[in-house]
Amino acid sequence: MTRPTYGSLFSGVGGMDLGFDAYMDCVFQVEWDKHASSILRRHWPHVPKWSDVRDVDGATLPPCDVLTFGSPCQDLSAAGKRAGIDGDRSSMFFEAIRIMKEMRDATKSGPTGPFPRVAVWENVPGALTSNRGHDFRVVLDSLGDIGSQLTEWAVLDAQHFGVPQRRRRIFLVAIFDPAVAKRSAGEVLPVCEGRARDFASGRKKGKDATGAVAQGFGSGGEPIEAFTGTSHAQYGEGVGTLRANGGDLGGGSETLLTFTKSKPAQTVDDNEPHISQPYSFDTQFGSNANVFTDLSPTLKATQAAPSVTTTYAVRRLTPLECERLMGWPDDHTRWTDDGREQADSHRYKQCGNGVATPVARWIAGHIKDIL
Repeated sequence: MTRPTYGSLFSGVGGMDLGFDAYMDCVFQVEWDKHASSILRRHWPHVPKWSDVRDVDGATLPPCDVLTFGSPCQDLSAAGKRAGIDGDRSSMFFEAIRIMKEMRDATKSGPTGPFPRVAVWENVPGALTSNRGHDFRVVLDSLGDIGSQLTEWAVLDAQHFGVPQRRRRIFLVAIFDPAVAKRSAGEVLPVCEGRARDFASGRKKGKDATGAVAQGFGSGGEPIEAFTGTSHAQYGEGVGTLRANGGDLGGGSETLLTFTKSKPAQTVDDNEPHISQPYSFDTQFGSNANVFTDLSPTLKATQAAPSVTTTYAVRRLTPLECERLMGWPDDHTRWTDDGREQADSHRYKQCGNGVATPVARWIAGHIKDIL
């Protein structure tokens, strides 16, 4: 049986691609950063590659069943200045829309076209609240304008997929193929009910449905763990557990990052032996406010790597540990395509910008099933 194909925009070092490789064959990658591109050439030497998305003509790309893209998120992140989707970096989303439209126009007369049949977008949860939800409405409308029949989205946290990192990202799946959309509603991201936008039922109705996007948040403006439209999923407690409607979707997990506990010590208050528990502190912005037992805070691209501490010692995470927190193979970012060892600064940036592979693999498996 022929495997589905996928193409990758804004590929980074292939965190999304590693997940989709489990079920599909990659036919192209597009990445402008020269250091990340070198990692892609090492691990995907036979996949055609392009550099700047602004120079890519979608009509000349190899047609693919699925197109994945994690467009730059800096202008949408709550940690940034929030210039919005029209900002210099996050506006690259519209380049992906252009490329998909060009590919679909070029393949619509073929016997099995048009392509892509499905698109997958990954970004920070701040995309949902940017400009009071207007930017996310633009995302949905843009996908509808180029032919999306059904769009589902959810905020998924990597810690529920087997890696000890609290990494929340929005994943959106747009289905262009009418036959696939008809049989797949609720099957692509089966984490909650009523999280889809049905373009086929009418544009006016679709726009009304997105009006609730900005309202689907808990107190304090924080997005709930997984939601689309006006409903949300309930997660179970603990790493590796994702529960929706009573189903365990995440499975068990193994801590991939090894912590060293302190030796037994006498405590001052109870005078009994005490083994210090390891904690992960987010010190990247000079604050230890976010503390997680046996769980890393979100890896970031533009700051120092997070620290791991016991009650008496602090050390920096290694690039290898960061790779494991992303669910990547050991030393995935260590060597360039010409055999040189990469600087740690590049490796930290690539991990912080990347996609947690176990989440991508879970989504790819569901898309494979509906295709």
